Amino acid sequence: MNGTLNGLQTKLHEVAFLSNTFVRSPLALNNVEARIFALALGCLHQKQDTLSFRIHFNDITRGGNTGGKQYTELAAAQTRLTQPIINTSLKNGKKRRDAISLFNILSLDEGTNLITGEFNPRLKEHLLDLTGKFTTVELESLLTLKNAHSQRLFWIMRSYHNQTWEEPLPFDTLREWLFGENSEQYTDWTDFNRYVLKPAIEEFRAIGWEVAVTLQRRGRRVEALVFKMTSTQQPLLPVVKAKKVLTLTEIEEFRRMLEATYRELPALYDRLRLDFELKEYQAREVLQNVKDLTAYQAVTKVLHDVRLALASRKPIKSLPAYTLSQLKAVLPVYQVLGAAPSVLPKSAGSRAAAATSHAQLRDAQERLKFVQEEAPTNLFSEQEKASRTATIEAEIAVLTQGLAT
Repeated sequence: MNGTLNGLQTKLHEVAFLSNTFVRSPLALNNVEARIFALALGCLHQKQDTLSFRIHFNDITRGGNTGGKQYTELAAAQTRLTQPIINTSLKNGKKRRDAISLFNILSLDEGTNLITGEFNPRLKEHLLDLTGKFTTVELESLLTLKNAHSQRLFWIMRSYHNQTWEEPLPFDTLREWLFGENSEQYTDWTDFNRYVLKPAIEEFRAIGWEVAVTLQRRGRRVEALVFKMTSTQQPLLPVVKAKKVLTLTEIEEFRRMLEATYRELPALYDRLRLDFELKEYQAREVLQNVKDLTAYQAVTKVLHDVRLALASRKPIKSLPAYTLSQLKAVLPVYQVLGAAPSVLPKSAGSRAAAATSHAQLRDAQERLKFVQEEAPTNLFSEQEKASRTATIEAEIAVLTQGLAT
């Protein structure tokens, strides 16, 4: 582990997991509460069945318990964190209001300087055995963020990071997720942007993430935001010295090459790095071998099967090593990346051009069939499935029209 985690007295895993449903729910926390929550998540492991955790006081608030101040701060956080969280939803025009506690128990022990606790077992489906839509964050990055709003925004933005479509997030919804139900905090966009969003984006930049924000307005009012998050982190040095480390420029060029081959590949690259913990060079070498739909289907099926193995508590000593071994069985891993496909020829009279167009049409039709019929049920959300279907159908229409002329 790196510096931030090495300096902690609490034993943590490197990556924290949360279901997207949990991430995108109201959870108003102050700085101490947010740190307790992050550290508690870091104690959980996907392959274990326990929701319990233990955290050292000094990893939450610094400076010791001079005059009982540290204990007083933690006790106030304990009181708030054990209050029910309110979530209101709307279905068929009817409101539903749920109240649920984050923790089953949360105990402070001034003698041992430990907080011990257990997440509410009713939340287990959002914390462990996650095989559907979920978000991962690196604990070191999360714990580097000093502001509670920054931590919550980091989770929220990362939950949208691997999507291949742009999904507007209503401003009022974002405020509710950050500040709770019916909050009057930062109702004005200018104040929200100045005191919440901009400081958070500055913190993200410091830990290796650039965020672009597009505003959607109705008149002068900001109604929704679209976030685009891009990693600027230097890749970790590989253990094997012979493996070349890409520069940031080369990584961006590589991602463009992936997108030129098949538009889904950059998101798949991120999944391999973040969700399955492959090193940068390992993910790159896998993606270099995904040159057609058949290979893409093979890789996505392997990742789906790995998640099922995690859910069934199969004893997996190393997630990246296990994932890579499964991928090696279906891909000729570590071959050199072939040239990116050429642009669609404009000379319709050329036999070669016609053959290329027919091949591209067949490939598009196969991709459409995969998205609509063959993909694992939890691989795409309904919205993502509809978006991908529309994009591929438009591609097929263009290719069909080109062949007809």
